[in-house]
Amino acid sequence: MFFFRIVLITALILLVTSCARSDYHSISKVSQSWLDVKTQLVSQNSSSDALEHQINVFTQALNFLFSSPVVYLYQVNRPGEMLFSEVIDEALDELGAAVNEGDRDAVFSAMLEIDRAIDQMQRIDTDFSNRIQLQYFRLFFFFTVLIISIIFALSVLYIRLEKAKSREKQSHHFSRETVMALENERERIARELHDTVAQDLWRLSFQTDSIGRAEDSGIRSRLCTEVVSGQKEIMQRIRCICNSLIPPDFKNRGLGDALRSLCYDFQLRTGIECQLAVQKGIQLKALDIDMQLQVFRIVQECLTNIEKHSSATEASVLVHNKEKETLVICVSDNGRGFSVPDKNSFTALREQGKFGLWSIYERSALMSGTLNFDSSQGEGLTVTLRITGVILD
Repeated sequence: MFFFRIVLITALILLVTSCARSDYHSISKVSQSWLDVKTQLVSQNSSSDALEHQINVFTQALNFLFSSPVVYLYQVNRPGEMLFSEVIDEALDELGAAVNEGDRDAVFSAMLEIDRAIDQMQRIDTDFSNRIQLQYFRLFFFFTVLIISIIFALSVLYIRLEKAKSREKQSHHFSRETVMALENERERIARELHDTVAQDLWRLSFQTDSIGRAEDSGIRSRLCTEVVSGQKEIMQRIRCICNSLIPPDFKNRGLGDALRSLCYDFQLRTGIECQLAVQKGIQLKALDIDMQLQVFRIVQECLTNIEKHSSATEASVLVHNKEKETLVICVSDNGRGFSVPDKNSFTALREQGKFGLWSIYERSALMSGTLNFDSSQGEGLTVTLRITGVILD
């Protein structure tokens, strides 16, 4: 409805303006005809026929003007000032009578009345033209603002659409990477079960068969002891695998206790001395459960890499918030180190089967954290994770 009103007003203004422009020459014609009449009146050589003809031309110009849409618009917009038509008619009658009688004073008086009426008519026309131009300007300004607003709205819509497409693309990419990560994790667990538990069970089956074939009681006793020891070792391996898969109970224990147990089990299993330092007074429970789990998994993966690849004798885990609203986790070792990959090569590391470093980077990205690797050959490795926007006081 609003748009329809705008269109209607625009059409009306255009119609009025076109009418005014098409009849505007009649106002000029009236003025010019009256000037010709005055020229005939003041001329000494003017004949009565020429004067009468010029007055008729002036009268026709007036009739054409008064019958045009312009004068109708004048009457609608300025009804109180439209008496000039009657004044001109009366003055013309007086002028004709004065010319016939030869009364110069009456002629001059009628000419002044007509001059004042034509001046008033021209002022009304000028004012009306200015109002039309103002309406044009307002209409132009309105449509300019409307077009700019439409362009701005379309730009915002386009930007949001592009962002939505980008988020959808990232979501698909993340979903695909998540599925691949799950498959790689399953492959890792299967490989670990095959290389440890399955091989130990195969060895125990041979030892169990040997017990029945052994005739010496001492050999049977030794074999039984080895089988019992092997069973305990298998149970320990299975327990370690379960502990690595099942997330800690952060609601009851908290991240600090979970990291402490992780470092203790790591040292007990590998023989690598592992120290944990948590800043005094830091409230790690302020982190939500998901963030605590991500931090725990990053530290766990770092310790796993130290165990498998570093040949280190010492490791340490430091947790503090020295910077305001920034949680800092550092995992370091004194191993052989390696050449640190740049950020763009983490995806390539995953494609090469080096899933550990890629998973560390992905987990830090989920927390909007920054990850830094500081290492060189033979100088150990320090992995630093910074998470901003957390209040731990």
